[in-house]
Amino acid sequence: MTPPAGDTCQVCGDSLPDSTETGRPRKFCSDRCRSRAHRVRKHETERAAARLARRCDVEVAGHRCDRAAAFLLAVDGRELKVCPACRELALAFLVGQGASATAVEVRPIANGNTEPTRTAPRPSDRGKVLLIEDDKNVVFALSPSLEARGYEVVSAFDGITGLREAMTQRPDVVLLDLGLPDIDGITLLRKLRSASDVPVIVVTARGRVEDRTLGLLTGADDYLVKPFDIGELVARMRGVMRRSITPPEQVYDDGVLRVDFTLQEVRVGGNEVPFTRLKFRLIEILVRSAGIIQPIDAIVAHVWAESEVTGFRKQNLAVLVAVVRRTLRAEGLDPNSIVTAHGLGYYYQPPNRPARPASGPRIGYSHAERLLNLPDKQTPAARAPGHRDVHDDGDQPPQAT
Repeated sequence: MTPPAGDTCQVCGDSLPDSTETGRPRKFCSDRCRSRAHRVRKHETERAAARLARRCDVEVAGHRCDRAAAFLLAVDGRELKVCPACRELALAFLVGQGASATAVEVRPIANGNTEPTRTAPRPSDRGKVLLIEDDKNVVFALSPSLEARGYEVVSAFDGITGLREAMTQRPDVVLLDLGLPDIDGITLLRKLRSASDVPVIVVTARGRVEDRTLGLLTGADDYLVKPFDIGELVARMRGVMRRSITPPEQVYDDGVLRVDFTLQEVRVGGNEVPFTRLKFRLIEILVRSAGIIQPIDAIVAHVWAESEVTGFRKQNLAVLVAVVRRTLRAEGLDPNSIVTAHGLGYYYQPPNRPARPASGPRIGYSHAERLLNLPDKQTPAARAPGHRDVHDDGDQPPQAT
């Protein structure tokens, strides 16, 4: 018996041998090809099941999302696989159904792409939030919920990183957990308060009255105990941000020195003075609080965006102060207007004179300028006849001819 024409093995393509049995027609020329075909079918079935298992479980109006899942949401013993694009939607739904944001466990799936599909960027119109929290489940749960409400979220999983991010990112509000792995949250709060007045909400599981009192006395603007409702957190964030909103002056002008913070422009007596980036940051923090001592760590944080003050950085600051003093002196402004408070920091002392328009004549510290600052009884017109003035260099003024 010969096989029908065109009948070949589905694996190797060779002709099929004669069949002596009745029933289904042969598809393979040998047991080896049959086993190979079986393994291929098994692998294809496993791959299809794996693809299905990695698919997002979110279904809206009878249409299931076909994107690859990257996160696993677990709440009350149930699990839900979601893709990055559906994570916010799923979290918002769970929170809306009464689940606490901190009760939803969010775990990234191994080898999953956690980056959402690139779409048109959504503006963060409500402000920037710095979340200092070592529990990644809390971060994965809170971040998308806050982002869905229009906030930009920056996360830090330890205290040192959080302190650095607070100095460099300039957040509008900080959410601070007290149980951090490297530094206690109260210690971090003290360091942050010494260099910044950013609103801070303590978000922690420590709910004792003593802990609340310590946190608030250390400088926290609000205190929220876990677990909490996301709506309450957002309301408290809006409250502390609203209380802290005081539009800063965009121009400092004492009649001698004029600093435009928006244009980053410095003028002395109406003349523009070139300032480098570091020099401008130094003069900016000093004149914004003119007459008030600025601690060294606050100046370092503002100028170099560093949370730790080393001996090397203190030397850099001393050199920078000397350079700014020399620059101001070259323009006729008393270099002693930047005062050293030994052991504390520096401050800017405005000149003790009436304010003048920045567009007026150049103001210096020449002999004529000092005469303008003298009381009336000390001016030449009020002195005894025959009294002669002396210039700075000791020379007498020329006699009239």
